[in-house]
Amino acid sequence: MKKNTSQFYRIIPFLFCLVTFASQANLSFEKIILNEITKMYMSSMTFIFLNQPLINQKGGNKEALFGDKFIDNIKATYQQKHNEEFPLLDHKLKQLLVQSMVEVMEDNKMLFNDEDIGFKGIIPAIFAAQLSAKLATKGIGLKIKFTRTKEDIRNVLNIPDQWESKVMAKIIEKPEIYYDEQAIINDKPAYRQFTPLPMAPYCLKCHGSMEHNPLNAGKDKEEWTNIDMTGFEMENWTLNDFGGGVSISIEKSVLE
Repeated sequence: MKKNTSQFYRIIPFLFCLVTFASQANLSFEKIILNEITKMYMSSMTFIFLNQPLINQKGGNKEALFGDKFIDNIKATYQQKHNEEFPLLDHKLKQLLVQSMVEVMEDNKMLFNDEDIGFKGIIPAIFAAQLSAKLATKGIGLKIKFTRTKEDIRNVLNIPDQWESKVMAKIIEKPEIYYDEQAIINDKPAYRQFTPLPMAPYCLKCHGSMEHNPLNAGKDKEEWTNIDMTGFEMENWTLNDFGGGVSISIEKSVLE
């Protein structure tokens, strides 16, 4: 969606600061869980971005991508990103989220260690989609995904539902972390939260214009391509465009 949101994205870090402060004061238990899971999810995406060189290198030690070391690295990323300690794993939803992160990386272990393949394709959006799919198989009443406006979506698994589409329309006009404690998911009462995310420089490598495309590095302009490293046509987005967000829903019975 081509809408200038520069002011919007200056506000988002401030909103998270308010959430962090409020979690120590008067946020409900449900909101604390929603916020912590959202930030854990986002921190895992950030780690995947920061470690693209390690993911895509041919050969070498990749222990940092697996098991306890992987989670330790996500914890460090969380602390640096949010300036607070990684949440205690004192609820089964947080425990299963961490477990699912490890399982996604194990599922891709053969790919990561394939010395014949350079670009492995496990960028933040792909990792997030795989993590969301993994959680969906757990049947634990938790759904979480990275999505954006329907006309801009690439992965059909991330197409927004009606609630998400309505929320994004509101968020584009008025930036806020949107919370709904009267939602219904699969005919069951649920808590829902949508946290908008800014476009980041790494997003432009796939979604920006041709000058952002790593495949064009070192080439003459007449040789440039607008097909990104994942095989999709680039959208010419900028850092001022709406970047989508993290949508999370938790069935109320899980938190009772």
